Amino acid sequence: MSCHTCFRAPASRTRFFCPTCARNQLYQLRVETARVLLEKQSIAERIQAGVILETTQAEWSGEIKETSIAYQNGLSTKRSLQIIAKGEAESSERMRLLGDQLDNLTAEIKDKRLEISQRKLALARRHSDSESAQYQLGEREAAILANIQNNTKRTDHLWHSLHSKTAEARIFLCREAANLYGLQRKTRNKEGLSQEVYTMGGIDIIDLRDMNGKTGTTPAYISTSLFNVAHLLVLISHYLSLRLPAEITLPHKDHPIPTICAPSASYLSRDPNSVAYSLRNPPSVPSGPRTASPRPSRPRPLSIDRALPKLAREDPGTYALFLEGVTLLAWNVSWLCRTQGINITSESWEEVCNIGKNMWQLLVAPPAQPSTLSRAFAGRDIQAKMRASKDSPRTTIQRTMSFPMLGHYSHGTAHSFLGAVEGAEFMRTWRLPTPTKIVDKLKSTLLGEMASAEWELLEGDWDDASQEPSDSMLLQHPSTTSASPERQGNNSGDSVNGAVAGAGNLSGPRGPTRMKGTSGWTKLRNR
Repeated sequence: MSCHTCFRAPASRTRFFCPTCARNQLYQLRVETARVLLEKQSIAERIQAGVILETTQAEWSGEIKETSIAYQNGLSTKRSLQIIAKGEAESSERMRLLGDQLDNLTAEIKDKRLEISQRKLALARRHSDSESAQYQLGEREAAILANIQNNTKRTDHLWHSLHSKTAEARIFLCREAANLYGLQRKTRNKEGLSQEVYTMGGIDIIDLRDMNGKTGTTPAYISTSLFNVAHLLVLISHYLSLRLPAEITLPHKDHPIPTICAPSASYLSRDPNSVAYSLRNPPSVPSGPRTASPRPSRPRPLSIDRALPKLAREDPGTYALFLEGVTLLAWNVSWLCRTQGINITSESWEEVCNIGKNMWQLLVAPPAQPSTLSRAFAGRDIQAKMRASKDSPRTTIQRTMSFPMLGHYSHGTAHSFLGAVEGAEFMRTWRLPTPTKIVDKLKSTLLGEMASAEWELLEGDWDDASQEPSDSMLLQHPSTTSASPERQGNNSGDSVNGAVAGAGNLSGPRGPTRMKGTSGWTKLRNR
């Protein structure tokens, strides 16, 4: 049984922590000692009684027996009282512990009941709030959505209105600039036929196909016309917030002439000193095969200081760069017309070369009707999208497609941004040839005109050549007839240059130093 003081079970190997445990441990030993002593005493008395008389022995034995019985009875009673007292102490301790636990459980139950009541109140409050929040929720959501839609439509309307005003301002600026530059269309009678001529600042806008001087144009005239076009084109692109495919650089400090860069080399950071040096000192064009150069692309000049045939003969590199420059300038004009919804009548390179007509249609001509403007959407996909948008029910938050016209598409605003999907779809139907093909066509046309002009100059010598002996003609003809095909192919470029050189050296129907009978036989061998 455990101690009622330290609550430890009795064990012989553990140390004692209270006197009760020590007393309890010694109590059994003391009882055993007392029992042994009593037994010893009783045995001694019995031995002594055996010696005494039987009567005395009987009497004494009875007394001893009674005494031992009484002692044993007293000892057991004391032991029982101690056990009962110990049990009562343990019971009272357990009752005290149970009472404490009961008090704790009662307090905990009260706390839990209080917490449950508080949670019930919170749940009831939240339920009430939820019912209040859900009261007419659909109507309130519809009202909020309608308010958002109205604000969106109002903002969308303001956006479209602001864009329309911006487009009107762009149109006004572009037309005023064209008016200040004197962009006009005139009709002239030439050989009984009326011909449309476009002028700017009193100077005709040169057609790229007429740069050989057939109409009496001088190099200064061509340079001035191209400068006017470049300056007005840069101004118009600035007003329209458009970035032209080929970058145009107007004259400024250390840059005396207007230039234009190829689309691949446009809008790149470059050293202005290197550009000015390349313009003052153009490198010669090598006759061998071209190799890839790590140097940046040279800007193409938009002015010449001599006649085009003479430039082709004396400086073929500058001649090629000039043709590329004027072609890129015309390409910029055609691209600008296309972005503003102006449809070119025919998608050919001749229409691209007519710069004056394209600029007049863009800036001066009256605006086309909506039916004409809608023809810009020539693709089947775009037409299908427009028909689908007409047939489908119009929602409250649906934006209308900006109409293609002057001032709408640009690179400076998010509305009608030319680089977006709508602008890309709008420009996707453009089928004009690339600038490289236009340069090749223009170069072949101008060289053909120079060769035909040389033929006209030499035509007066044919009568004199027919009077000479046929032997003198045969002396120069074998150089062309006996040459191998490879030799003829390699000399094709030299023959064209020779034709150009002949056209430049001639000052009239008959040259002052030309020998009779040698009028163009070797120069026209490839024609």
